[in-house]
Amino acid sequence: MSDDRPPFLVTIATQRSGTKFLGTSFSAGGLVRSLGEVFQPGPGGSDFRTFFADFVAQRGGFGFEAEEMGSALDLFIEQLRAKVAPAALHFDLMYNNLGSFAPVWTLPVGAPGSNFLANWLKSRRAAVIHLVRPDLAECFASHVIAEARGIYHTGNDKDAARDMSVMLSAEQALSYMLPILRTRRFVQRAFGGYARYLEITYPDFIAGPSVTPETAERIARLAGIPAAEAPRLFGASPLRQTAKDKRSLVTNFDDIDRMARNLQRMVNDG
Repeated sequence: MSDDRPPFLVTIATQRSGTKFLGTSFSAGGLVRSLGEVFQPGPGGSDFRTFFADFVAQRGGFGFEAEEMGSALDLFIEQLRAKVAPAALHFDLMYNNLGSFAPVWTLPVGAPGSNFLANWLKSRRAAVIHLVRPDLAECFASHVIAEARGIYHTGNDKDAARDMSVMLSAEQALSYMLPILRTRRFVQRAFGGYARYLEITYPDFIAGPSVTPETAERIARLAGIPAAEAPRLFGASPLRQTAKDKRSLVTNFDDIDRMARNLQRMVNDG
């Protein structure tokens, strides 16, 4: 890697956009290790909630000022970097984490230029991958199908989808898709002009069990990795699509698709 390489890589996306596929492909390569959604409580030593409780206890209090939160995030990320070394650190930052850490699970509000997490990432020179799933009807259908099947990332597609028929709720679709569209624009504006920002789309970045060579080369440049090393950046992911042909499983897919397109035009025009 170059001396000017970013200290870590982060993927910003909504759920059901291929983040886990990208992360597991990273980890299957030889240069980067992905720890997934590090701000979501979970096993493996990357539980931010536990870290933050210890951080506050050691300080004897916490005022949720920008400087204090920045110090907390810096220490947390340094611990994660040490955990994966000598590989580079990668993690996921989901749309519903972008709002703040008080509370953690909120969508971003206010002007993009004033967003704490976006500004922190830029000030730390992070490599930011914005992973977009343009087809929101497919995204919503994937979410509903996965919920109905009780299985998200692995298994036999044919067996899992057998005899399934799903009708999507228009009200739920609206509440699911509109915040995603607005947050997508928010992220694009927040990182406008930032040199270490790259946008890729799902499923275009996928080639079989791994990442396309073109996408690997683009991410290698973003991460300061020499072009000759780009083939080692990704390996084969064990994850597969929830359901390849969602139109055959969703009885009113066309209606939801029209809604998604109308919402897209509305957000773009706004």
